[in-house]
Amino acid sequence: MRTQIAIFVDAGYLCALGSMALTGEAMPRARVGINPDVLSQELKQVVRDLVGARPILRIYWYETGSQNRTMSNEQLRICENDEFKLRLVSLHPQNVRTGTATVISRDLMELSRKGSISDALILARNDTLRTGIEICQSYGIRVHMLEVFANENARFSWLRADTDTSTAWRLDVLRRFLFEQEVAPETQNQFYGHALNTPATPTPPLTPRLSEATIPDQTRETIHSVVRDYIDELYDDELESCMEYWKTGRGVPNTYDKSLLFECRNSLDRNLSESERQVMRNSFRMFVEERVQDLDESKEEENPIDEGYDTLEDSSDEDYDEFSR
Repeated sequence: MRTQIAIFVDAGYLCALGSMALTGEAMPRARVGINPDVLSQELKQVVRDLVGARPILRIYWYETGSQNRTMSNEQLRICENDEFKLRLVSLHPQNVRTGTATVISRDLMELSRKGSISDALILARNDTLRTGIEICQSYGIRVHMLEVFANENARFSWLRADTDTSTAWRLDVLRRFLFEQEVAPETQNQFYGHALNTPATPTPPLTPRLSEATIPDQTRETIHSVVRDYIDELYDDELESCMEYWKTGRGVPNTYDKSLLFECRNSLDRNLSESERQVMRNSFRMFVEERVQDLDESKEEENPIDEGYDTLEDSSDEDYDEFSR
């Protein structure tokens, strides 16, 4: 068993209880801003206090995704931060309350079964986690619970009885990385935020959005080159999976999207603007469709249909039948 710890964060729980602690009411997720860099440092401090200088496998960030599979600016910031592993959870009417907790339990049990971790820190609170925690502990894993207290009189939840240690974040810690934000109309793609406990003051917007026509040709060619090289490394069945995905969904599947963002960021030595991301995603779909079309044409050339002869499959079946007699 490896002596390292994994951190599991339920973003919905953190934002709901965190905003309640700072404002007295639970605000919608879209209005709660998070500083990922500060948050990761606070989580690492909790780990050091609990288990010392033990390596951190990764910080899993669980958040519900939209039906059209697009990500908000907040989710993109989490996705592009090297400290976090974004897990978008699709919600259905049957699992509105338990969807995220179910996925946390699944990852927790799988890492425990494979001996990938020795400790787990869970920033979440849901009854559905109980089974996952018990199974995780049966593999010898120590489970540490981190809660958010919305008021000074709050007490640890009953889930504390199932974990090995318990820690709580109060107002002074939450103020370091949580803030209220007012999101401008989506077409403007701008962000304004202010601390929850101070008057509203605008902060500088994110990278200005440019139309695709204003993106320099060199930048566009760099993105195209990265996307082509990336697609060349994919297996044929992965390309077919993308085609199936586009029958019901839009954009780039999350796994490929995150990898492409990482590759393009390394090539350009900076984060991509919103318009540059769109160029990247459009290029991915266009190049995948071209590649699949080329594969289909190659298969047709290699396997011409001739109705005048038995197929190899038919003759093989006859030989097998004769051998079986």
